[in-house]
Amino acid sequence: MSHIFDAKKKAKLDDPRRKELIPQNKVFSYLGIKAGEVVLDMGCGIGFLTLPAAQTVGAGGFVYGLDIQEDMLVEALTRSKQENLYNIAWVLTYPDKIALPSASVDCVMLGMVAHEVPDLAQLLAECSRVLRHGGRIGIVEWNQTFIEMGPPLDHRLKPETLQENLMQQGFTDIAVHNISQGVYLLIGIQ
Repeated sequence: MSHIFDAKKKAKLDDPRRKELIPQNKVFSYLGIKAGEVVLDMGCGIGFLTLPAAQTVGAGGFVYGLDIQEDMLVEALTRSKQENLYNIAWVLTYPDKIALPSASVDCVMLGMVAHEVPDLAQLLAECSRVLRHGGRIGIVEWNQTFIEMGPPLDHRLKPETLQENLMQQGFTDIAVHNISQGVYLLIGIQ
C-alpha cells in the first residue's frame, strides 16, 4: 500500500529532528559515495540527500535528483542555487521509470521513498538498469516501531521485504544497517 508524501508539507522534510534520524554523512559513508562519482537520488524531494551528495561527489562528480512532484523540484532547485551547487540535474519523473541511460550511475539512493512507490519491483528493475556494474543501491526507510514521525505503520516496509525485492532484481551482498533509532539503510550491489 503506497502513501505519497504531500508536497504541501515539504517544510517537514527540513526538520532538524529528521537530520538526526537520517544522518546524511552516515548514509554516504555506508554507501561509499566519493568524489567523482555519479549519484541518482530517486524521490529526492527538496534535496535532503541530493544537496549533500553533490558536495560529497564534488565538481568532478554529478548528482541527479528525480521526483514525481514538481513543487519539490522547484524547492530543491532554489536550495541548490543558494548553496552554489551546479553539479545537479533536477528531473521530473514517473514513479516507475527513470529517464536516464542504462549503466550511467555509480549509486542510487531512495530516501524514504520505497514505501510510497506503487510498483516497487518495477522501480528496482529501473534502478538496476541505470546502475553500472558493481554499483550500489541504498534504501533508507522507517523501521516498524518508531512512531514519532514517518508514514503510518501499516505503510512501512520491513527490511526483509526490501531484501527479497532486491534479490529478485539481481542485487547481491545485501546488508541492513540501523542508522538511528527509527531508520534503517538497506544496501545492495549490482
